[in-house]
Amino acid sequence: MTKTFTETDITIETLDAHLRDSGLVPYNVQPDCIRLRSENGIGFRVSLDTDRKFVRFATYLPLNRQAPIEQKHELARRLNDEIFLPVFTIDQDDDLIVTYSMPFTGGLIAETFVSIVNRFASLLEFVVETYNRDGLIDFGAPQTVPAVADAGSARTSGELLH
Repeated sequence: MTKTFTETDITIETLDAHLRDSGLVPYNVQPDCIRLRSENGIGFRVSLDTDRKFVRFATYLPLNRQAPIEQKHELARRLNDEIFLPVFTIDQDDDLIVTYSMPFTGGLIAETFVSIVNRFASLLEFVVETYNRDGLIDFGAPQTVPAVADAGSARTSGELLH
């Protein structure tokens, strides 16, 4: 039998529990949102608009700070023209905002929710792979942990770092 949540059942706690039951483990859950990551680590959040009865999926993709604003707006226009359902906008920091709102008026089929979570994560991966040939989407250089430079900078007391 298909599991369905009624409108009153839909809370962050309920959605978090269902994601975990489905094998998806959020990396952070707050009272107002669930934070997840795509396979390649692109973070996104799931939140609720209980007044208007929507589950909202959202993230931002950082854009190259040196790129002209016209190029950024053109990317958003192109994505809105070519990709079905989500909305792409440029925020006040000149980054690309990606949102999708899923209605839950009358309830929500649990499998559909998990499917949309997976699809949103896949969509983010697709956008970065397909629409970033010019390097406009810019996550920055990977962070590396510096190695101990010399014996004088190493801990000598046997103290553990964690």
